[in-house]
Amino acid sequence: MLNRDIYNKAPDENRLANNGVAEVSEDHSEAAQVILRYELETFVCDGQYEKGMETILDKFLLNLGSKNEQPGVWISGFYGSGKSHLAKMLRTLWTNYEFTGGAVARSIARLPSGVIDHLKELTTQGNRHGGLHAAAGKLGAGAGDKVRLALLGIIFKSKGLPEQYNQAQLVLWLKGEGIYAQVETELKSAGRTLAQELPHMYVSGHLAKALLKARPGLGNSEAEVRQLIKAQFPQVTDVSSEQMVTAIDAALVEAGKFPLTLVC
Repeated sequence: MLNRDIYNKAPDENRLANNGVAEVSEDHSEAAQVILRYELETFVCDGQYEKGMETILDKFLLNLGSKNEQPGVWISGFYGSGKSHLAKMLRTLWTNYEFTGGAVARSIARLPSGVIDHLKELTTQGNRHGGLHAAAGKLGAGAGDKVRLALLGIIFKSKGLPEQYNQAQLVLWLKGEGIYAQVETELKSAGRTLAQELPHMYVSGHLAKALLKARPGLGNSEAEVRQLIKAQFPQVTDVSSEQMVTAIDAALVEAGKFPLTLVC
């Protein structure tokens, strides 16, 4: 028997799709999906990985519905020990990530029975609450002491919202007022998109005009609407804990229900 015969995949024929580095992010591009699928297919969930998965899921489910707060989890280990890989796999399996084409994460990964049982129970509990949601990203050294804003950026991005607080607040207001689709339609007719206008929303004539079409009572002119936007959704350098909680609720709550959410 040759050494290569003990491997499921021959080492000289198997390319590391992620170059040996797991990156936890909200990237759902085709290239990112290829890497994620490879990581699921090659995920060896035993030893400390299995123990970690079971512990996190078990503690979450045990505390679900209790009056106690959900405990946070700290994944520790030396450099290169697989901390990010564990977090990425947990984030992907938590929501049973669906790939383009219909395949789902839990059908791709080979998981021990204990982890499978916990994930099934998680789905059952999610159906009773507001579903399952996960957000992942890096706070980064640039976050400094603005951790609340950095965390909000990760959560906003996981819901397809702009990462910037003021931009996300405007989008959430548009959706809450039921005029988001109309504003997008008005901008499209002008050859623009909301994503193009948000970075300069305080001076955007296109956005002001679309808002006036959707809600004529906002002002008497585009200039008034621009001033209203600036006053109502100012650019901030930090937010309070109360503002952060309110923003998280606004981003995640649907039909009055808060989903079972994992942030990593």
